Amino acid sequence: MEGLLLSSNYVRNMVADIALCTDFYELTMAAAYHRLDFETSRRKKNAIFEMFVRKLPRNRSYMVAAGLEQAIYFLTKMKFNNRHISYIKSLKVFKDVGQNFFEYLRRIKFTGTVWAVPEGTILFPNEPIIRIEAPLIEAQIIETYILSMINFQSLIATKASRIVSASKGKPIIEFGSRRAHGPQAGVLAARASYIGGCMGTSNTLAGYKLRIPLFGTMAHSFVMSFDKEEEAFKEFNSLFPSGYLLVDTYDSLTAIKKIIDAGIHTSGIRLDSGDPYYQSIEARRLLDSAGHFSTKIMISGDLNEYLIRDLVNRDAPIDYFGVGTELSTSRDDPAMNGVYKLVGIRTHKPSPSNVKKKYIDNQNDKILYKIKTSPGKKTYPGPKQIHRIIENNMIKEDVIVLEDEKKISGHLHVPLLRKFLENGKILCKMPSVEEIRRYHSQQVNLLPPKFKDLDFVPEVFPVIYSEKLQAMMNQFKPG
Repeated sequence: MEGLLLSSNYVRNMVADIALCTDFYELTMAAAYHRLDFETSRRKKNAIFEMFVRKLPRNRSYMVAAGLEQAIYFLTKMKFNNRHISYIKSLKVFKDVGQNFFEYLRRIKFTGTVWAVPEGTILFPNEPIIRIEAPLIEAQIIETYILSMINFQSLIATKASRIVSASKGKPIIEFGSRRAHGPQAGVLAARASYIGGCMGTSNTLAGYKLRIPLFGTMAHSFVMSFDKEEEAFKEFNSLFPSGYLLVDTYDSLTAIKKIIDAGIHTSGIRLDSGDPYYQSIEARRLLDSAGHFSTKIMISGDLNEYLIRDLVNRDAPIDYFGVGTELSTSRDDPAMNGVYKLVGIRTHKPSPSNVKKKYIDNQNDKILYKIKTSPGKKTYPGPKQIHRIIENNMIKEDVIVLEDEKKISGHLHVPLLRKFLENGKILCKMPSVEEIRRYHSQQVNLLPPKFKDLDFVPEVFPVIYSEKLQAMMNQFKPG
């Protein structure tokens, strides 16, 4: 009983404890920053961080940004309470940390500014997904949660977008909660899948909280609990006449014959095993020959974008695809390697003479640009914007520029990063998941056709850096 109570308390306190959803080194760095007095009025400084993806998962030609709403929720709700402070103080590594730091943690809340691309936006490697400017401790301590949330949902939304493209308009339903990496991941995967274009989900909590359309059929255990298969079908159909009957518990084609012979008029059947092409052909033949022309066929069982593409290209008579494990875990490459890097520090304090050349004026502020130069992990300095150049209703290229660059050459260009938070306050109503889904569909329509080809893995992406940014990169001296 005690274990059950502890588990229950853990679940109840997950939201209350959201501030502790961070890697431990974020807290030790925060204490060190605080000791150096980074947050005092005498040295007003804001750190500028950007999150971006260096390399896409295998076989991907684009990515889909997702997870911003949950990231913003975290930023507005993050708070350390007395229990958190007591726990952190009890850790041996904090024994020499002064009480003033813990008082600072007790008062901390996010007061910064957030620029981000809207959820559902198509991006390419090295393009900033989110840009955060805040007092250094605030900007640092949020890193883990921001990365975790955006990396995971972007990963799944990208996978869903590929699968939906492969289906060529035939609906995809997300069925992967039981294979997701935990219950919360199941809900977030349902959300990200819907953003990526899926028609709905089997996850009831996602339906309840997010109003994502719910779909479900039945399990093999329901059929097996009856003496006769047709009795299971009759019982279920009488209660749920719009439901789908799972026909492969024993033999799919035999089960369909039983449905026909029993006079059951079901809205649909689900095939979950065997050769999906052969099974769907034979199922359609049996149903049509008995006049069940309106009965739909759903296929499930370890489907991915390649299998779906093959079935669609062969004109298999399938109306719906239920995709589980491959989608909700992004099974072929289950990680998005987004990173969160310091790109600058904005300050009002006059710059020391020995670093003056690294500063530029920006709206009466000074920015000290920061760069990482380690092999294979180089970063470009400064707060940036993405300008998307559209030509013939397709993405021609993205130009990454410094935030203060005004003139961009080319045809129609759209700045992708928008301001969502300022001084810790939300500036606009967040879109519904349905609105995000529609926006992503518009984004897909802007992709050049080759980027929607599952076999196309680009060596070079349509992304360039502005001349000013490249010149700064070439001249920059780290340290």
